[in-house]
Amino acid sequence: ALVGPTGAGKTTTLAKLATHPRVFGGWRVGLIGLDTFRIGAIEQLRTYAAIARIPCEIAYGGDDLDQARARLADRDVILVDTPGRSAGHRLDREFAQQLVQRLEPREVHFVIPAGTAPHLARAMIRDSRQAGITHLLVTKFDEAPDESGVLDLAVELGLPVRWTTEGQDVPFD
Repeated sequence: ALVGPTGAGKTTTLAKLATHPRVFGGWRVGLIGLDTFRIGAIEQLRTYAAIARIPCEIAYGGDDLDQARARLADRDVILVDTPGRSAGHRLDREFAQQLVQRLEPREVHFVIPAGTAPHLARAMIRDSRQAGITHLLVTKFDEAPDESGVLDLAVELGLPVRWTTEGQDVPFD
C-alpha cells in the first residue's frame, strides 16, 4: 500500500511500480484504488491500468474492499493507492487508514517528495503511523537532486527505502 500526503506522487508511483519490468517481473499485478476523494483520481488510476492491461478495482468502503480483493485473488501482487489527506482532514485520513489496515498489507510505503523539509516529513509520518508504515518511498528526486534530508530521516526512523522515483515517465522513472 502507498500512503502519504496529497501531491506526493502516490498514483504515478503506483503505476510505475506496476508496470516497470524489473520491479515485479513476471508476477501478476492488480490495483486497488481507495482515493475516491480527489477529482480525477479514479480515472487516472483506471487509465494507467487500462494502458498496462492490469486489473483495477475501486473501493469506497469496507464491503467494496472485500469484493475488490476477492476479484483480484488470482494476482501475485496487489498495489493499493490511497488518498492523500492533510492533517486537517483527520477523519478522512483515519477512514483510509482503516481500509488499509483491513487489507493487512505486507508492506506500507509512506510516499514523500525528496524536497520535503525533514521537520514536516517527520510530522507527516507521525500522523500516518497508524497505517502501519514499514518503508519510505521517496519521489521527485528530479525536483530536489541535492536534497538528502528525507533519506537521512529514513535512517533516523529505521524505515527502509526500497524504491525512489524521479520524473513523469511511466514506467521508467
